[in-house]
Amino acid sequence: MKNSIAALAPLIVLGFTANSAYARDPPLLSLSTEHFRDTATVKDDPVDAVTTISTESGYAEHKGPMRMVWNDEYLTSVIDKKTGQKSFRVYAWTIYSGRLRSYESVNYQTPAGPKSVPAIQIGKETANCAVGDCLYTERVAFPVDEDLLRQLAAGSAPGKPTIWAYRFIAKTGPDYAGGLSSAEIAGLLAKIDEYTNALPVVKANATSASLKRDLGISGMPVAATSDQPNRAGILVFGVNSGSVAQKSGIITGDILYEFDGHPVKALDELEAAVAACAANSTVAIKLYRGINGMAVNARF
Repeated sequence: MKNSIAALAPLIVLGFTANSAYARDPPLLSLSTEHFRDTATVKDDPVDAVTTISTESGYAEHKGPMRMVWNDEYLTSVIDKKTGQKSFRVYAWTIYSGRLRSYESVNYQTPAGPKSVPAIQIGKETANCAVGDCLYTERVAFPVDEDLLRQLAAGSAPGKPTIWAYRFIAKTGPDYAGGLSSAEIAGLLAKIDEYTNALPVVKANATSASLKRDLGISGMPVAATSDQPNRAGILVFGVNSGSVAQKSGIITGDILYEFDGHPVKALDELEAAVAACAANSTVAIKLYRGINGMAVNARF
C-alpha cells in the first residue's frame, strides 16, 4: 500500500505547515500505452514458477496538502512459466470513513452486455477509531478474461485512451465506482507479450502454434459491433519478434480482416490462407488499427 493509514493524523497536521506548491498528477487519459508498458513491474516467483506483471506503479491520484493516495486501481497478470497459462485480476483499494462497506460484487460492461462477478476480498484495515470516526482501508479484486482485455485494448483509437468502467457493490453504504484506462490495459498486455516472447517455448493450442510458426502472431476472432459493423476479423494479441508479421508492420491490437484478397473471420481460415502461401511470395493484408482501415504487405 502506498500510504499507511495508521499515520494519517500526524501527517495531516504536518501537511498544513508544509510548502503547498507541488507538481500535479498528469491526467490519467494523457498517459500512453508505452508509459504503462514501461512502468509495469515484473516479479518472478521461482518457488511456484510463476511471474506476476502489474501496472500498480503506472498511475496514482494524490490529493490534499500531503499528497495522499486515498484509493488506487491497477491490473495484474500471473503467468505460469511451465505452461504459459495466464490469469488476470483488477485490484482496487480505498480508504473511507463511516461504516465498513464490505464490497460483495462487481458490475461491468462487456461487448456482449453487462456482467456481474463476486468481488474477491483481499484485506481490510481499521484505524483512528479511538480518536474519532474509524478509517477503513478495503482491498478488493475481481478476475477478468484475457479475451475481454484484448478487445478493450483494441477498442480505442491510437493515442485516444478511453475508460473502462466498473462498480464494486457494497453490502452497506456507497458503492465504489472505478475504471481503468484502455492505455493501461494495452500497456500491461504489451509487457506480457514482451515477456512471453522471451520465455522458452511453452505448450500452446494447435491453432495458435500454427499461426506463430508461419505468420508470427497469436490471435482470436472478434465479431463486429453495432458501432463498427464491418470491424470483424482476427484480433492480434501477440506478435513474435523477427516474424513475418512484425516485419510487415502488424502490431498488437490490429484486427486482420483480409488476407491475399480473401476475408478472414476465423482462425482456421487465416491458418489455411497462410499455409497456402508460396515461398518468397508477397501477400497483401488488410486490417483495422483502431477505427482506421489500412493495408500492409507480408513477405514469406
